[in-house]
Amino acid sequence: MTNIHNIGDGSSGNQQIRAHGDVTAPFGKDGGVAISGDNHGIVITSVPTPEKPLQTFDIVKKTRIATPAALIGTVSGLITIAGFVTGAFSVNQLFDVFRSGNGFDATSGTPKESWWLLASAFMIAIGFVGLSSFRFLRRNVLWLPKWWVFRAWAGIKEENGRTYPYALRLAMRCPMCANKKLRFQRVPADGYYLINPQTGERKKTVVTKWAPMAVCPRCKEHSIPVNISGNDFDKALPR
Repeated sequence: MTNIHNIGDGSSGNQQIRAHGDVTAPFGKDGGVAISGDNHGIVITSVPTPEKPLQTFDIVKKTRIATPAALIGTVSGLITIAGFVTGAFSVNQLFDVFRSGNGFDATSGTPKESWWLLASAFMIAIGFVGLSSFRFLRRNVLWLPKWWVFRAWAGIKEENGRTYPYALRLAMRCPMCANKKLRFQRVPADGYYLINPQTGERKKTVVTKWAPMAVCPRCKEHSIPVNISGNDFDKALPR
């Protein structure tokens, strides 16, 4: 058995254990050992590359949202349908008001049908946000924010077969910069510039692709790609 190196919030490297034979541990699979603890089986890793060893990111804190993904999808779908139905009735009633000549009467104020139409648009927007969250959660992958101050999110399946939203706070220290704390976020990976044709100066950068990374605040070349899909979130997580 070989102990490679250790990376965590209080250390400078990643601990990898390799065994040639049977291993007795809470979780053992394909030659890898996952030691149970505060993470309760949640393991976040880097993207494996030939140049760099596989890194494991500590989970300092996790918060489970006690609402299954299926319930989020169902409620969001009902809200969306209700918004469309309400909006259809509101549009029909607004046409009746305008045909009667009272639609722009300043003395009578804004027609109540307009408020119903705005309410329906708000319901549809909320429903679409919920459905988008449901589609993300059922993929069982990790999501990193564009700003490091926010939490990472993941849809993680539990023993009851349901997937729940989890807010995760990841932690790691740069092994090359005296344990500087890495920032976990999505960074621009591809894009193009809008150029001022008169001056030739860059007016705006348009990002077309984002990459999940563990960014070193001291040197961006030390950044480590984060694996958002290879974390076994779609396997039962014991509670």
